[in-house]
Amino acid sequence: MHPLVVAAALIATPDFPAAIGRDLSLQTIPRCSICHATDAGGAGTVVQPFGVYLRSRGLRPFDESSLRNALLADAGEGHSSNTAGISDIDALKAGQNPNAPTAAGATDLTPAFGCSHAGAPDLLTFLALAACLLAWRRHPANPDGPHPQP
Repeated sequence: MHPLVVAAALIATPDFPAAIGRDLSLQTIPRCSICHATDAGGAGTVVQPFGVYLRSRGLRPFDESSLRNALLADAGEGHSSNTAGISDIDALKAGQNPNAPTAAGATDLTPAFGCSHAGAPDLLTFLALAACLLAWRRHPANPDGPHPQP
């Protein structure tokens, strides 16, 4: 795959917490840790029951339509990822972590850092990355050392 396509794909990663907030009309955008092991998110870190359940209902990385469909399935089935019996959707609408029993609290779903962000991607950073990749492609490192030009 071309390096610029990879760079563009990394910048175009959807903001799933904001999409969940938008799709469910939430007052508070949930933290990445409702699905991931930490708020840093990342591939291979979906370990929370809510995230695992959404994946079992067709959630795919980088695909907001699959997220919407998985949330619809969750709502339709009234699934509960916690042991208190409150549905995932009801917990999110109440500003609670759908993985935690209601009595355990965990009501602070506001992102502190990680996969959720505000604003558009930094175009200057993207352009700098693209320039570096193009320069590297034109002048790849030579493991045998410098050779004189003919």
